[in-house]
Amino acid sequence: MSTSTISKTATETSPRFSYALASVGDIRVGTVHRSPGGRISLRELEIDGQPVVATRRFWRSFFTRFGIAENVFRYFRPDEVFSRIQSQRDDVTFRYCIARAPISASKKADQVLAVTNPNRPIIRYDDIRGLLDGNGGEDIRYHNGVVTSTHAPRGGSRQFAIGGDQFRDRFCLETPVDGYGHPRLFLSMLRLVCSNGMIGHAKAFRSDVPVGKNMEHCIVRAIESFDNGDGYAALRQRFESSQTSWASVHECLRLNELLESLRRDQQLTQEGLIGRFRSLAGDLNELYGLANLDALSDKRRRILPSKARVYDLINYASEVATHHSQADGANRIQAWLGTLVSEEYDLEGTADSGGDFDAFFVPSDDGLPAQSRN
Repeated sequence: MSTSTISKTATETSPRFSYALASVGDIRVGTVHRSPGGRISLRELEIDGQPVVATRRFWRSFFTRFGIAENVFRYFRPDEVFSRIQSQRDDVTFRYCIARAPISASKKADQVLAVTNPNRPIIRYDDIRGLLDGNGGEDIRYHNGVVTSTHAPRGGSRQFAIGGDQFRDRFCLETPVDGYGHPRLFLSMLRLVCSNGMIGHAKAFRSDVPVGKNMEHCIVRAIESFDNGDGYAALRQRFESSQTSWASVHECLRLNELLESLRRDQQLTQEGLIGRFRSLAGDLNELYGLANLDALSDKRRRILPSKARVYDLINYASEVATHHSQADGANRIQAWLGTLVSEEYDLEGTADSGGDFDAFFVPSDDGLPAQSRN
């Protein structure tokens, strides 16, 4: 494939963004959808005459920008809310970002992302892509207003063993391209045998990047200098402990509920993932002679072991996040993993020693043995 063809293909499939200023009076709301439970959905908008689809990120930033509660539309019409904001505030102007559909998907509607203070510093998509490409960024992805990249820490690509598995330290950088929120760094670990990446989406493993007017300089400085030795040591300790801790019924049910939710939201890209997880954890109903595990109290679920270790849950969840889920689903799984490893396991230290763990849990679509996939 020629260089010109590659460039053309990248242009056709890359997201495109536009930035502009507007005021609250420039917003027009289309159909207001109300769920049976009273939840309001406002997705069809016009901003300064442009038809767009409002994202969750848009409304969250709008509520933050103007200091109003998220449930305000339950009690007041949108035009009443906008009129009240204009009558009570002097600074009703905002900057907004529109994510335009790639040329190859031109039938998709344009999405409006965050609204922010016009004076707030911002880094645009093309600028952050160029910066990451030039500073060793790997696995660069865009989703819902945020560019995510993976990096090796300043101390180098340290390789180490936990039980019988080899890992490398990594960290992930999340950079908003619509101006809403700060860039953030998350500790990460890469399991080499299967390229499964676990990201510590929890406060214990997160660092905010302080930014000034020159965001590019601040981000480059963070990439070049970040190395949280104590944080990585703590993360490794949690992985070691997970190998010697039986997964409780409570922990298994939480992951099962998450997988069920992702399936309903069409975030899983392969069939049979929930059944495969239940095989891994064991038939808990049969194991404890119950038709419905909901009959158990939460306290009881936390002290009953499954047939899996916590490390199995971590590996299974990270495999699904890395190889078998959409971007939203992967983020939700990583958030669950971050919470799991940052807290004490229900049955911490109850297994005598770490065993041998499979590289992959989910059979590949091409029919090859799981271990042949790498």
